[in-house]
Amino acid sequence: MSQKSLGKLKKVILIIVGVTVAIGAAYLVITWNKPLNPPLELLEKTAENQKDYSTNGETDETIDPGEETAQPTLEPVCGGPPNTTVLITGVASKDYLYGLADAIRVARIDFQTQKITVLALPRDLWIEIPGLENRGISVGKLNQAYFYGAEGMGYYSGAGFGSGLLAETLFINYGLTADHYLSVNLNSFRKIINTLGGVDVYLPQDVYKRVNDQPVLFLEAGSHHLNGKQAEMLARQRISIGDFGRINNQTLLLKAIAVQVLSPSGIAAIPSIIDQFQANVLMDFSPAEITQLMCLAGMIDFQNDIDFISIPQDLMIEQMVYDPTRGINTAALVSDKDKIRVLINDFQAGIWP
Repeated sequence: MSQKSLGKLKKVILIIVGVTVAIGAAYLVITWNKPLNPPLELLEKTAENQKDYSTNGETDETIDPGEETAQPTLEPVCGGPPNTTVLITGVASKDYLYGLADAIRVARIDFQTQKITVLALPRDLWIEIPGLENRGISVGKLNQAYFYGAEGMGYYSGAGFGSGLLAETLFINYGLTADHYLSVNLNSFRKIINTLGGVDVYLPQDVYKRVNDQPVLFLEAGSHHLNGKQAEMLARQRISIGDFGRINNQTLLLKAIAVQVLSPSGIAAIPSIIDQFQANVLMDFSPAEITQLMCLAGMIDFQNDIDFISIPQDLMIEQMVYDPTRGINTAALVSDKDKIRVLINDFQAGIWP
């Protein structure tokens, strides 16, 4: 081959390599920033939902939004946004096609103050469910919003299915805007706990489970090391303690998981946990956003920088209501929506608690 032909061949090879590298780099950038599942769609804001529910510094004896405010001048860490709000659900199912949301949490993750606030929402809140009037559904319990939106039901075609309809429901009722969603089913929850090597919890009171419609002691009050199955059972039981007691036990588990993640065995298991999340958890984070969250997790003190809060019980009354969809009377929590909206508005602004 002549020197001239060899020169031309080298140029062609260089062009091919350059194009290949460029395509590869572009693909990595696209996939790095591409959500693992379809992101939540923007919700149409009605005049009612744009209404100002801010406390404007004024409080009443029922609501205490706190005095400290987030500092907007702080630079976000880890390349993240100033803050992001994540709708987290624990689904009472072995898959995501069907299932009620047994646990509902909203996490406000602040990349400026390096703080996380986790708000528990009772699953039995009686609320309006939007967009399903053609199915004869307009009201129900909060956990039913996830169920009606689940892919297997075929009622809701928006992004996120159960999480998507639940996010719309929370927005319509309480003005809460979720930026992301994360949904964990029973199998995934067990696997994550087992991957961590179990968790340690201290239970302030006995926990019962139901066997043949009778309460049977499951865990005595005191210290326990729980595997995935035991942790799942603890998170679901509400016999003699009701939904508020179950929320408290779920919070104990969340704190125990946070502590275990920072233990030597937990840190060693982080790559496996990330694999578990990507394979078994429904979420709309991109790999880039997951990296930001992992970066923040390494910078915060899980004991002092995470607040777990709940809607005050005196804003809700348990009573029997008629469920027109199922044609039955059911026990639900009827709430003062306006006061809850005020709290959630302050929560999203970083001033409650």
